[in-house]
Amino acid sequence: MNIAVQTQLGKVFVRPDVTLERNSEDFYPPEYIDALSFTPCLYLRVCRPGKSVAAKFAHRYVDAFSFGILLYGENLIGTYPEAFATASCLDHTSFLPLSFFPLPSDGIGEGFTIGKDGVEIFNSERIVSERIDASVANITSYVPIRNGDILALELDSRKLLCRRGAPVTQIKGTYANEIMFDFKIPCKL
Repeated sequence: MNIAVQTQLGKVFVRPDVTLERNSEDFYPPEYIDALSFTPCLYLRVCRPGKSVAAKFAHRYVDAFSFGILLYGENLIGTYPEAFATASCLDHTSFLPLSFFPLPSDGIGEGFTIGKDGVEIFNSERIVSERIDASVANITSYVPIRNGDILALELDSRKLLCRRGAPVTQIKGTYANEIMFDFKIPCKL
């Protein structure tokens, strides 16, 4: 299973399945990570294999959605040509709980929030079906998809989450009165 990601700017890359964290276990950054950034994401479950899917047929290839958060080793980005790939493939940095909701035909309502130490740092807006369809078309123009793959659509640009030396950081995501993820990042080493 792959995690194909579309960035806020529409760029596409793939995270390996070792990045998947479905149980909201605490994240312990490797010692070479000095800072972590995050992007909130809407993710979709692929129910049918495909390649170069037209937007008007996208609804045939995904059947459920949920919300998550992607972490990046921020201090790695920009230090060498392959740095973004390295920052994107750290173990257990794709917090996607795999508790899905049926995909409605008219878009997904607002209300996904992320809190850091009890303070809201992200709140989603309504995501229209056309945006989802266009994203499926965009991703599949680069990456073939298979049953069980996940398509993650970043909902905002990357933002700093914590730095090494900070106290333990508590991250919590909720949607529709349900906790999507709740974990700690002990950065003080």
